[in-house]
Amino acid sequence: MKKIWPCRYRRNTIFANVFCELRHLATRQQFSTTSNQAVKLRVAVVGSGPAGFYAAYRILEKAPPGIATVDMYEKLPVPYGLARFGVAPDHPEVKNCQEKFEEVAQSPYFTFVGNTMVGAQPLAVPKQTPSFTPNHVPLSLLRNHYDAIVLSYGADSDKDLSSSVSGLNLAGVYSARAFVGWYNGHPEFRDLDPDVLAGEQAVVVGHGNVALDVARILLTDVDALRKTDITEAALAKLSENKVKRVRIVGRRGPAQASFTNKEVRELMMLNGVGFIPLDEEVLSPFLVNSAKLARTTKRLLQLLQKGSTTPAADAKKHFSFDFLLSPASFEALEGSSHVASAKFDVMELQGDILSKDTRVKRTGEVSELPCSVGFMSVGYKTHPLAGLEDIYNDSANRLNNEAGKVTSDGMDTKGLYSAGWIKRGPAGVIAETMYDSFETAAVILDDFEVGAIGGRSCEGWEGVRADLGDKLDWKVVSWSDWQKIDKAEKERGSKIGKEREKFTNQNDMLAVLE
Repeated sequence: MKKIWPCRYRRNTIFANVFCELRHLATRQQFSTTSNQAVKLRVAVVGSGPAGFYAAYRILEKAPPGIATVDMYEKLPVPYGLARFGVAPDHPEVKNCQEKFEEVAQSPYFTFVGNTMVGAQPLAVPKQTPSFTPNHVPLSLLRNHYDAIVLSYGADSDKDLSSSVSGLNLAGVYSARAFVGWYNGHPEFRDLDPDVLAGEQAVVVGHGNVALDVARILLTDVDALRKTDITEAALAKLSENKVKRVRIVGRRGPAQASFTNKEVRELMMLNGVGFIPLDEEVLSPFLVNSAKLARTTKRLLQLLQKGSTTPAADAKKHFSFDFLLSPASFEALEGSSHVASAKFDVMELQGDILSKDTRVKRTGEVSELPCSVGFMSVGYKTHPLAGLEDIYNDSANRLNNEAGKVTSDGMDTKGLYSAGWIKRGPAGVIAETMYDSFETAAVILDDFEVGAIGGRSCEGWEGVRADLGDKLDWKVVSWSDWQKIDKAEKERGSKIGKEREKFTNQNDMLAVLE
């Protein structure tokens, strides 16, 4: 990683590095134009999460004042995407990026177009619910009024494992994505109502950070969450939570796990929660090869060996990491439609057990674990907008692109760009998204400078709004409107001793503006 400017935040943390990097970007050399300096570059950004905001920031920061304008389209009345709805409530430091995004939105060359979805975005979701009704603007209309369109709407569904894992529709089995959206107040998941009262045994399938977030929320004393921005509805449900044992299950080994050591350490430090030690047969190959371990893997091994702050024998709640188990089915007792157990195919590593890329194969054995509530956390799925199906790479889980510029052998993709998960696939942390979006912004500015885009008489959002005419029959939320919603949420929170209490219903958000 390139040198990061020093600052007062704790060194060697990726999010501190991101914040410091942004603080000093304004001192760097600006983008220079030649013949195009009097020409407006009108950019539409689809999605207001970190990818979209970082792309907008970089374009406005590098282009000379008045040359570029950015209109940001967001399907919800509120901005920030995964920074608002995906970051765990006990990780407020990760949301520091919102401070920079607020600065971006204050630019006279930035317009927020909230409560407005571009196209059927994506094809599979979102569905209308009592808490959310999507309002659509055709992508073709945007292409008429912008020089560049940055697709940064992320991944809004789960990988479909219904063909390989049965019982996913049983009561008590949930998507981890939906569970995270529920406790973070996403309108689409307001009515999820996860059943954490059915019993003490939880199974979380997946070895990524989201899986560990789910486990941590299930195990954390609810009083420790009351000062966070977790919703009051979630607090009420979790206060009755009966889960006392969480198994975090993955299909490969410790060296192949995707979670970070930071997340593991946080689990180990939970008050009153004990870690069930790994079997010796799992740890011994790593102990024998300790000299060959990568630094992060060696640190993980140390964390697993040291165990939890609270000894397992003294703990009231427990968790474990279960490796080399691939989900096969969720099972209910005869005559019941509620999950009671989870079956897994036992796997074995093929090749170097220390390599991140090592594959596994089935041994033919099956393991069954008790399961009162189950969560699938095996990855997200992206989708193309309607009309872009031919430039979507389903196996790679992203749009076809080169450094963010959308590519196609036959389709006209001039002016189409991508950033974030729809560009590189749904993986990575916010810092990776920042650099990814900066790359896309650089490509857009390069294309503008050489005349590949720009030079048209584009009207941006004003042109889109005029063309919609009477079809624009919904409330479009501006940035000043969002600030009113933001203020109302903070006022709601201050009354109960927390930073904010989010609105979880689209109509309640809009009611603030009436």
